[in-house]
Amino acid sequence: MVKVILGAMVSLAAAQMAVGGVYEVAAKGDGVTDCTAAIQRQIDACSAAGGGQVRVPAGTYLTYTLNLKSNVDLHLDPGSTLLGGTDPLKYPLFPHSELWRSERAQRWNRRAMFYTVGQTNVSLTGSGTIDGNALAFHHQDAKGKWVRNSDTNITGRCLFFAACKDVKVDGVLIRNPAGWSTWFLDCDRVGIHALRIQTHRLLPNGDGIHLGGCRDVTVSDCNIDSQDDAIVLRSHQEQMNAPRPLERVTIANCIIRSNRACAVRIAWTEDAPVKDCLLSNIFCSFAHLGVVVELPTLPEGEGALWRDPPRGNGVPPPDRENVPFSLENLSFDHLTLVTDTYPLWINVGTNQRVDYMRNVRFANCQFTARLPPTFNYKPEHHVSDWRFSNCEFRITEPVEKGGCWFPHADGIVFDNVRWSAK
Repeated sequence: MVKVILGAMVSLAAAQMAVGGVYEVAAKGDGVTDCTAAIQRQIDACSAAGGGQVRVPAGTYLTYTLNLKSNVDLHLDPGSTLLGGTDPLKYPLFPHSELWRSERAQRWNRRAMFYTVGQTNVSLTGSGTIDGNALAFHHQDAKGKWVRNSDTNITGRCLFFAACKDVKVDGVLIRNPAGWSTWFLDCDRVGIHALRIQTHRLLPNGDGIHLGGCRDVTVSDCNIDSQDDAIVLRSHQEQMNAPRPLERVTIANCIIRSNRACAVRIAWTEDAPVKDCLLSNIFCSFAHLGVVVELPTLPEGEGALWRDPPRGNGVPPPDRENVPFSLENLSFDHLTLVTDTYPLWINVGTNQRVDYMRNVRFANCQFTARLPPTFNYKPEHHVSDWRFSNCEFRITEPVEKGGCWFPHADGIVFDNVRWSAK
């Protein structure tokens, strides 16, 4: 048996020490020494040897961008923390990729704490912590509002997987991300289990689990405390090489919160289809908005560069016609939701294309909200076959002239729906 001895010198961090496919990081976990190269060397060595596990022992390891590799499980032992470094320029810009359109990254942000592209059978496990060190990239303005130091010189995503297959994230804690906690883009077979997310509630864009154009995804037993959207179901066709739907997604047994945005956001500007998604046993203790389907109007002409979020920064969009958005086969079962505005919100902008939004089901749900549901769309968006079964709406501030729940819709069913308003 080979003993792994943790040395105090940084040079020891480069040593490869494998016992039955287990590589242990031997770096100085003092929260000050830059351990990026030490950890990355172990990941690279493990993958080159055919795969295995890279273990991070207890300690605080300051790190910049790490690239996970095929057949490697990066395992964070109890008491271990990967702490994001404070120099934004040490997080390298995403290079040009043949697998996704990195030049079209949203908000012009091309940096991440973990950046993994085109890998297979890759995982991040354990009960340790990934700390994005968000306060290092923000400041308070004259009015006391927290704002970014820069849109571009910041780790806009804590974990970012693009065009990967067989991805597993299990048990870790993501704390203080400087932007989105996670982004899974155009990935196949993703499993997220017992992930814990704790964002700073006052810093902007602190999303929880953000799924974009992925297939065959399971999310279970997660606890998400987000500043921005807690769960995001999208298909970012401007960033993918080819438009593909987000499909076959199951999310179950999760506790979520969104301090300033949505419990569940579905779609955004110029998204491709979302279909075949089931969310069950979701408890949301608080959200600014509840379940939201939104494709807002985009600025055109000279203002197009400043679309929300800005993307491209002079790089043109793909030379192809975008696929219209559609929503199909979406089910919520046993959703408990508390919001300080709308429990349900549908909004389609004037220049957004939507083929249809059909076969949506809410069963055994309880909504407590300040305002009633609000829907804004047109007849050509073909809203049909929405069903509410055994649901309760508790509205604390009903409006006297509320809009129609389902204008221009067909096949809307209310089965044992209770409504109360103060």
